[in-house]
Amino acid sequence: SAELCLLPALAALLPPLPGPGPAEVGLGALPAGLRAAVRALVGDLDALFTAMGLREESFAVGALSRIVAAELASYAPARNRRRTATSKASVVFVDRTLDLAGAVGHHGDNLAEKILSVLPKLPGHKTDVMVNMVELTALQTTDEICSIIAPGCLAQPNDPAAKALWESFMNLKQKEAVMEARRHLVEAASRENLPIKMSMGRVTPEQLSSYIKLFRNNLKALENHCGLLQLVLATVQTLKHPQTSKWDNFLAFERLLLQ
Repeated sequence: SAELCLLPALAALLPPLPGPGPAEVGLGALPAGLRAAVRALVGDLDALFTAMGLREESFAVGALSRIVAAELASYAPARNRRRTATSKASVVFVDRTLDLAGAVGHHGDNLAEKILSVLPKLPGHKTDVMVNMVELTALQTTDEICSIIAPGCLAQPNDPAAKALWESFMNLKQKEAVMEARRHLVEAASRENLPIKMSMGRVTPEQLSSYIKLFRNNLKALENHCGLLQLVLATVQTLKHPQTSKWDNFLAFERLLLQ
């Protein structure tokens, strides 16, 4: 599985500490550079608490936090300070390393996030993407970014159906959002009397593409639902994009890291 393949990479990134288990690790088990950093932090904290006249009671969440709290408790100047300080304070040390993963996470369940990540940016914009509109024409080209046809985009303020679909992309899980895209497309085709058949089961990019092609021979239908078609095309192109296949590998690694 993807997770098993990532185990060697994870071991190289986060090698286990030598010696006892995490609950028993002391300062001596840390690399020399990290030991020096912990001692410097303890000295800085003691100087801060001295200036504030505090007598602290320390609590720790996490292996490294326990080491810092233990060092502060046994630090000779800190012991002397606690004997004479008049104010009390509780100090909680928390290991927060994994918070870094959240800012660059591939959460996997949000279709809007994938669309914004994998499709090329719309020129002159930071928060919108280019949607290849060639599929709505009779033009045949292998160019992924065809410069002959103007690109579509995600912003469709004048199309209520498209706005509702974009809300679904942001708020629903990917499977549900893709089903919403199919439902909106079928309803639009039905209103235009296009020969569409609603199918049940899993939604595929190929199925959405076959529905979209029904609109390209009907100029009026194309004009009426152009905003909706741009969002569905963005969905198809995202699901087919090679970067999307890597997304699951990133997600599996992040889940393994969090465990």
